[in-house]
Amino acid sequence: MSQSKLQKLTAYLIDARYQGRKLAEPAQFVAQIEGGRIEPASKKINSTGILAARFYYSGVISISPCYAPAELISAYISFWLQEHADKHDSSEVEFNVDQIDDKAKEVELVIEIFNEDIELVESANGPFILNSKRYDFGEQSLWVAESFTLQEDITNA
Repeated sequence: MSQSKLQKLTAYLIDARYQGRKLAEPAQFVAQIEGGRIEPASKKINSTGILAARFYYSGVISISPCYAPAELISAYISFWLQEHADKHDSSEVEFNVDQIDDKAKEVELVIEIFNEDIELVESANGPFILNSKRYDFGEQSLWVAESFTLQEDITNA
């Protein structure tokens, strides 16, 4: 199944390593959608598919505690956005850092706009009806991970 851009960016940051060290441990990352809007559409995208809507939302990623420098995180995000964002996504990220103690901080990243196309395919038993045709999600349209396995060696320095 496909993932949202927010999920992909979060996974990228979780996997990121600089000089053999991670930005933070996976459990220290929290990603969520805050606000959003839906732009209805009904554009045919192939013989049996339809663009049902565009979903625009703000993506928020929190990392706490975080020991990585803000500049390092900024570089990773900048490069990811240049490679994966499209013309409807924000090209800038709001960045907040709150010091927790002498070494640790809480980092919050806000991508003001991510957009996702919601695509449906014709299906005899689909729950969505438009112009007397039934539609359902195609395999690549849902953002739900069925399962995953995480294996990692953790070292603190």
